[in-house]
Amino acid sequence: METQQNICPWWLGYTMINPLRKYQHNPDKILAPFVKPGMTVLDYGCAMGYFSLHMARMVGNEGIVHCVDIQDKMLNNLERRAHKKGYSNIVNSMLVGKNYEPQKLKGQIDFALLFAVVHEVPDQQKLFNEVYTMLKPGGKVLFAEPPGHVKTSEFEISVAKALNAGLTISNKKPAIKKLAVILTKQA
Repeated sequence: METQQNICPWWLGYTMINPLRKYQHNPDKILAPFVKPGMTVLDYGCAMGYFSLHMARMVGNEGIVHCVDIQDKMLNNLERRAHKKGYSNIVNSMLVGKNYEPQKLKGQIDFALLFAVVHEVPDQQKLFNEVYTMLKPGGKVLFAEPPGHVKTSEFEISVAKALNAGLTISNKKPAIKKLAVILTKQA
């Protein structure tokens, strides 16, 4: 089993929801090619919901955004923010080790976001296996890591684990230029 690496402290989550972040990580540009009305999507490592709330707007009242994190304080803040935006009926927060049960989502996810989180997960192979199980046939994953924290060689090892889980690399290119790939569960 791999060892857990540098988990982002909950209080740092406030910097990740800063509106100025859109100049570096524009959610509409990053997510629009993949997230559509009525979809069921997964934001694994959602923190306080920077991408989650944008996905909730994009899937609308007919969709759902499953938001998974390892820190209760991150999810509590996400739930407050979702309530203020009117997305409580769309956002479903799940805490790893408590109410996150990937088997219950088997074959339900249209799109999964793994943004700057895989390097923090102690068992990456298990994560990719779970994501594969949760995806519908034809489902897509945007997997991206921060170049400042993750070396290219480490990213490539993670991608190999995704492939080992059964995912394939899509020809579609993500809006993020560095350490990012679109993965697909074949139909």
